[in-house]
Amino acid sequence: MKKTRVVLADDHRLFRDGLRRLLELEADIEVIGEARDGVEAIEITRKLLPDLLLLDVNMPHKDGGAVVRELSPELTRVKFVVITAYDDEEHLADLSSAGVDGYVLKSSGLSELLSAVRSVARGDPYVDPKVAGKLLSSFHKHKEERDQLTDLTQREKEVLFWLSQGYSNAEIAAKMVLSEKTVKNHVSHLLRKLDLTDRTQAAVLAWKMGL
Repeated sequence: MKKTRVVLADDHRLFRDGLRRLLELEADIEVIGEARDGVEAIEITRKLLPDLLLLDVNMPHKDGGAVVRELSPELTRVKFVVITAYDDEEHLADLSSAGVDGYVLKSSGLSELLSAVRSVARGDPYVDPKVAGKLLSSFHKHKEERDQLTDLTQREKEVLFWLSQGYSNAEIAAKMVLSEKTVKNHVSHLLRKLDLTDRTQAAVLAWKMGL
């Protein structure tokens, strides 16, 4: 089994220790490094090249958004999941623009954290359901909710549903008995019609609309 190699970044030692112990109970996850602040997170991530950096938003020297903003253009294969106590629209919009792949609230449980790590590791976005609505409001203020899905074909709505469940294009293709290329085209079309830029925003929209 190929393990997801994770670096943890948080300025609270006790929190890091607890998180490490919980993650290492999972057969498919391996914690390969830890960082105490934003600068150290950047250094260790560059050195170890993990599959995923799991980081707190509030850290000394550089916050989580700044860390992701610096690393994401350079280390394109590294994924980023943030753990945050903040669920206000300003913080969420900033993290989204930085290039974060997954969001988990500190008030959520281990199951949400593991879902985020596994979803993002396989290339699919993850947004904690508790913050989905607030993320959507920052992404899509200029469109009325009732109009957001009317331009989609039935097939595109089905693809949007499976996408919101965290499935990859290949998995969606298998479920819908379509080619992966066709699913990819449907995803591109629905993103364009909904005026969204990525799968994370599409998943948030689907959750918000109760699709």
